[in-house]
Amino acid sequence: MIQMTVGDFKAQFSAVLDKVLQGDEVQILYGRSKKPVAQITKIEEKPKKKKRPIGMYAHLGPYWEDESFEFTPENLFDNMDDLLL
Repeated sequence: MIQMTVGDFKAQFSAVLDKVLQGDEVQILYGRSKKPVAQITKIEEKPKKKKRPIGMYAHLGPYWEDESFEFTPENLFDNMDDLLL
């Protein structure tokens, strides 16, 4: 781990980023007491997630309608008498 003051960090910013990309960690020290206030590390890329299929039955294939199927209000209410008590 590399430790450096804020002034050194500002002066060597590009070089510090190169070291971080190589895997080093940099700790920033602040004030006369040189207390650590920040730490810079390389961000690890997460693997891309696999796209999920939409819907519960998407794995069964595409949906299609029969050409002979017609949806009309009459068809909707044909069996309504059977449903009513």
